[in-house]
Amino acid sequence: MNKHSIPILSVGNILGEETLGITLFRHSVKGRNEFEQPHKHDFYMVFFVEKGSGIHHVDFTQYKVNNYQVYFISSGQVHNWSLDVDTTGFQLMLSPEIITIFSNLGQFPFFGQSVPSCLSLNKQAFQEFKNHLHEIEFLLPGNDILTREILLLRLHLLLKLLQKDYLAQFPEHDSATKPEKIIKNFTAFIDEYFNSESSVNFYADKLNITPNYLNILSQKYLKIPAGDVIKERTILEAKRLLTSTDLSIKEIAYQLGFNDNGYFTKVFKKYTGKTPGDFKESYNIYHPYP
Repeated sequence: MNKHSIPILSVGNILGEETLGITLFRHSVKGRNEFEQPHKHDFYMVFFVEKGSGIHHVDFTQYKVNNYQVYFISSGQVHNWSLDVDTTGFQLMLSPEIITIFSNLGQFPFFGQSVPSCLSLNKQAFQEFKNHLHEIEFLLPGNDILTREILLLRLHLLLKLLQKDYLAQFPEHDSATKPEKIIKNFTAFIDEYFNSESSVNFYADKLNITPNYLNILSQKYLKIPAGDVIKERTILEAKRLLTSTDLSIKEIAYQLGFNDNGYFTKVFKKYTGKTPGDFKESYNIYHPYP
């Protein structure tokens, strides 16, 4: 594995077998309770915790694992966990192609950047989702076209029901209105271009609005100026690289578009309260490569 990049795991890496776009299994059968090294996936995952405890980190936010939770991990997010050995539930893994098909019918807020990754449910609500998962589990082995179409419909229904509960719990992440759609597109563009573009003007041009209006929307919906949103995404990537690779601070700074290492350190400290070196040392979850 390349020591200069964050480990990216596929379904095959985790299960020892490749699957076709949709993978569902019971955590107690195939799941790993200890996944301590921070890593990314090349797929999207929805982790239904029926019973369990432990700690789950998603992009440097720590969640305490409890019964009747649902975790959303996007392709490209860094996460790791340490779970109780008796943890039970379901892991649903979806390829980017599947998510793209569904996203054309409407975006899923829980797979966005910088949004809450954990949905808490009661026992009854969780049981309803579990029933849907059983239906999907039953359909998965089928190879005929009609069964696959029904499977996709069942899966889309499951995700939309999750979206309904998610927005009830986190209404601030509903992008139904036009200004909020602009903000959603803004954060999506940042995720695509942050390595090379740090100007508010660039993103305003992409969105066909003025930089001033973008700042107004950013202040209203994200509570910080647009320039800070861009910088925070860059700092998030710096954290990922610092804790998941052996790149030097100078190499990370250059990779993220900083030609001046001192300026990178200054910006990093402004947004985290620590220098890059201090942050790396203090992140005690990280385990070096053997």
